Amino acid sequence: MDAPHEHPPEAACTPACPRWSEWALHFYFLQQRWPEMLAACREAAAIEWVMVAPGVAGVNVPDYLLTEQLVRLNMVAGRDTPEVMLDEWGIRCELTFRGLRNEVALPWASVVAGTLRPPERKKPRFGLIQGGKK
Repeated sequence: MDAPHEHPPEAACTPACPRWSEWALHFYFLQQRWPEMLAACREAAAIEWVMVAPGVAGVNVPDYLLTEQLVRLNMVAGRDTPEVMLDEWGIRCELTFRGLRNEVALPWASVVAGTLRPPERKKPRFGLIQGGKK
């Protein structure tokens, strides 16, 4: 059974939420909270994949995908794309489709869902505990 979001609907979905990595983007899509979607993507260690509606104005994907209702795009920087650029408008990167490199542009309104890799947790620093015989 899936864990619920541990915050009210109007609050931010942070990495502390048990549903953040798999549901934050969909949560913000449903509420049309694009700045928070951008912030979640920037906070993530990586964007694993996004589900995109190609019919939304501004989407740039290969022509054969434009007739699809939804398209899943794997986005991990360093795997297929050298970098993923994020800004207030949306996501831009270069991906491979059918063996050809294509520039991809995805306005936030087209990003329906996705999976984010949680940020690295900083390990707590431990101080030296004084003790023992001197």
